[in-house]
Amino acid sequence: MSGQGRQAANSTAWNPTGFWWCLDHERVENPPDAPGHRRLGPYDSADAAADWRRRLENRNQQWDDDDRRWAAGRSETP
Repeated sequence: MSGQGRQAANSTAWNPTGFWWCLDHERVENPPDAPGHRRLGPYDSADAAADWRRRLENRNQQWDDDDRRWAAGRSETP
């Protein structure tokens, strides 16, 4: 399919199903312009979609901290 007649994705348009981060285009999209396995979301807002990496890193850090606390607690138990 050629790109003729296609419009660029608009990351500010309202869409009842949310906003996505496109891994191919590295941008917020609404509606999504990539297959499901190449995007993250849906998110409630364009800002939340653009902030996906910080949220992921914070969540991973929290899980790592939880794992360390859990492991430390197991080593203290007889």
